[in-house]
Amino acid sequence: MINNYYMESENENRIVGLLAVLIGILMIIYPQLVGYLVGIFLIIYGVLKIFG
Repeated sequence: MINNYYMESENENRIVGLLAVLIGILMIIYPQLVGYLVGIFLIIYGVLKIFG
């Protein structure tokens, strides 16, 4: 049970980290999208925390 919870948390952290890297790259390429991307990232992160 504890090991399963740890694995889910680790996978969640990897997903959030991957999203952060992708959003960071897009922010460097398209600075005008910063607000939208941050908003989308926060929504995804919130949904993961609420239902995860």
